[in-house]
Amino acid sequence: MTTPLSIHNLLDGGWRTVLSITGISIAIVLIFMQLGFLGAVLDTAVVFYNNLKFDLVVRSPDYYHFCDANKFSKEYLNQIKNIEGVEAIQPYHISLGKWNYAEKSVQRGMLIMGVDPNGQTFSVTDVGVKLPDLTRLINDRTILVDQKSRPQFLGIQNAEGFSEKDIGLRIELNEKECEVAGLFEIGTGLAANGASIIHEKGFDRVFPNYSANDVSLGLVQLHPQLQNDATAARDLINKSLGFDPGVSSPPVDVLTRNEVVRREVAHWVGNTPVGFIFIAGVVVALIVGAIIVYIVLSADISKQIGEYATLKAMGYRNGYLSRVVLEQAIVLGAISYVVAFSVSLVLYQVVGNAANLAITMTFNRQLIVLGSTILMCCSSGIIAMQKLRKADPADLF
Repeated sequence: MTTPLSIHNLLDGGWRTVLSITGISIAIVLIFMQLGFLGAVLDTAVVFYNNLKFDLVVRSPDYYHFCDANKFSKEYLNQIKNIEGVEAIQPYHISLGKWNYAEKSVQRGMLIMGVDPNGQTFSVTDVGVKLPDLTRLINDRTILVDQKSRPQFLGIQNAEGFSEKDIGLRIELNEKECEVAGLFEIGTGLAANGASIIHEKGFDRVFPNYSANDVSLGLVQLHPQLQNDATAARDLINKSLGFDPGVSSPPVDVLTRNEVVRREVAHWVGNTPVGFIFIAGVVVALIVGAIIVYIVLSADISKQIGEYATLKAMGYRNGYLSRVVLEQAIVLGAISYVVAFSVSLVLYQVVGNAANLAITMTFNRQLIVLGSTILMCCSSGIIAMQKLRKADPADLF
């Protein structure tokens, strides 16, 4: 079995081929990292929705994102509760407040969520989640704190983060005294460095401008027979309340789980710099990689132009020579991809731990990067081979 000419060319390149693979691998690693960061950010954006128990969400038309949900009248939840097909509905309160650890004189922004301790609010979906024990919210002064909150909430110099030893710690939320009664581990979202859960009556105490009749979200649970058709249930609720979203703006929005997650992701990708930054990073990495591949192939063609001229003189057509260059580009891309994939697995673990982000290597991401790599290399190969295709063997000697 003969070795393809493209492989011979790469082996003949020696250290130049090794350096080329290194350069292309770096570009592919950048693509992996940018997509990894984007995926982690989007997962973080919906981490709360992923672990809340609901089939439909009721929210204000002025909803911006999870940490800035605005509010609406609880009367709408009372009306929805009586609609056929609705099994239960839980009010959910959200706002950003100020955390103050008086002993350390530390004041930081904290996401504060108010819940009914007797309600079924949370449900595990994500791996590695530790749900809050709501029974610990025995009064309006007790709170639960997410262990993924930044360690600096316990003092500027603190580097350990929250642990069981902090249960009983007295702090202030919006200058109202509270006590840490337990811990949970879900995540803090994108708009805050810390998250806490408080009794819904305590939420009213911490936010005086938030009345007992106000609510941020309504978590609707449907009867089992309707859970597989949440869209029909949503339409039924809108019809029962006399809402027609296609004609006028209703006083509340009713959304399915898929709709609310999709809109949350669309907000962070389309309405904030987050999506643009990481997508731009992927594009830049692709351009850098394509330039490296082009330089490598172009230099190789120039170095071996005599050999290519001989093949042309012997009767080999441009199609064969172009295929050699294209094969060489694909082999470079494939080897570089394997190297970059191995390096990225390590970086995902290291950077994820350092940045407190769950960066995971998904199968879809592997396919996207592999496809991008092959496309990048083939594009550069096609451009590089133009000099060879236009050359006249008589002019090459």
